[in-house]
Amino acid sequence: MVHVEAALVRWFREEAHIPLGEAMNEALRILQQRLLSEQLQQRIVRELAEGVALVSQADLSHWDQLSEV
Repeated sequence: MVHVEAALVRWFREEAHIPLGEAMNEALRILQQRLLSEQLQQRIVRELAEGVALVSQADLSHWDQLSEV
């Protein structure tokens, strides 16, 4: 594994022209943004589903009648 890591560090130094640590930080930042976005989307879907479950059909009908007036 040490050989692979050394090759990776050498590639970043010679080819990528950015430090390995900087590349890792950027990759982790992107991953964090994706995870937070997915968590937020799941939370929105869950809360919408819970919200719909809290409203009865009678309430919906009542609101429909009020909006028609």
